[in-house]
Amino acid sequence: MEQICLVCTAVSTEPHYGADVCRACAAFFRRRVFSRFPAKCDQAGTCEITINRIVAGEREVRQCKACRMEKCLKIGMQVSKIIETDSDVQSKRDKHDNEKIFGNRKSELSEKSLAPACYSKVNVLPLELQCSSSSSDYDYNRMRLKSLHLNFTEMLQLRKRIFPRRRVTRSLHHAEALTIFRKDVKLAADWINNTFPELSQCLEPSQQKILFRNFYLKWTVFEPAYLAVLLGKPNTYHLPTGDIVDEPGIYYTRHLGTPPSYSLDEVSRIFSPYWTDFRNTLVDPVIDAKLSIHEFLLLCSICLFDVGLDGQSEECIQFCQKARQELFRELNIVCKHVCETTKSSENFCFRFAQNMLLLPSIQRGIDVFEEELQLGGLYKLISTTTDDWYAMVDGPSFENKELKVDNL
Repeated sequence: MEQICLVCTAVSTEPHYGADVCRACAAFFRRRVFSRFPAKCDQAGTCEITINRIVAGEREVRQCKACRMEKCLKIGMQVSKIIETDSDVQSKRDKHDNEKIFGNRKSELSEKSLAPACYSKVNVLPLELQCSSSSSDYDYNRMRLKSLHLNFTEMLQLRKRIFPRRRVTRSLHHAEALTIFRKDVKLAADWINNTFPELSQCLEPSQQKILFRNFYLKWTVFEPAYLAVLLGKPNTYHLPTGDIVDEPGIYYTRHLGTPPSYSLDEVSRIFSPYWTDFRNTLVDPVIDAKLSIHEFLLLCSICLFDVGLDGQSEECIQFCQKARQELFRELNIVCKHVCETTKSSENFCFRFAQNMLLLPSIQRGIDVFEEELQLGGLYKLISTTTDDWYAMVDGPSFENKELKVDNL
């Protein structure tokens, strides 16, 4: 019995990327996932997607890419399937097309998919780890890292939809940055839920929230530090939109409804030492560590499973300790593999220790961030407190594993 493509109603011969679609829609989906240019709809998302293109007079009008991609995602096509599945699902023709377009450089393709879609100026990323190694203990397909890696890639693709790439990078003020983080927190929560489904299976929602509240503040200082290194701009704080925070005077005064009591130069003198301290505390150690993307992701996960938190139950502590042991083991394996892959003379034990030293650096980065928030409140330049920042995570559900993009 013939299957009908759920996107354009053409004949579908077999599943592609998690849904019954035709070859044309599968190829379209693959192209859009790796496209650096976001598609926009001029009809408020109401375009009809069918097998026949719309004809206006004698001119053929192309189907809306934005609405077609939206429909692909709604019917269940998965970004992660593009990287995770091999060519077994696709025909020999698809395989030939992939090799022709990408030169059969799977590691380069995988790494490019990890480039934050909102940052158009990222040219060089750390070398992606291969899925084979001379190490007998390195098996990417059996590691937690694989799920962490693929779900992170999918989160970045969702960011591309929510935060389209801007032609001009803007320097944001405090209220604008806070609005962005209130949207991005939902994506980060889904990333965590999809990677660690046992959180909802083994822990009470209140304990899950304690872990994520602690994690998200670390995430908001660690990811920008890592992006600053990737982009070669260590003095700039990068947001998920591709916009930046780089001027204390603008950040703390532009959002005010009335003229500030202090000049821009005075505000800069007050807050610049905290920005310098943040770079010295966290950005410079990240530069020295020369993290691969896999080391970065594993360190983020280790930050999630923290212990000794206020309100944390004994059951939660034991759960976190077990999870950290698994992540420490994988981080050690990855450090060893990085040294082998890059043929570095560096001892992998030293590299592992250098990675571990970033954990207290992240905490010190948070301390600087919290002191800066308190100072901003003292000078009546912002009304946001640390409690307000933590309260942003009270919205995401820690039970539903569906990606709630439409509600953002």
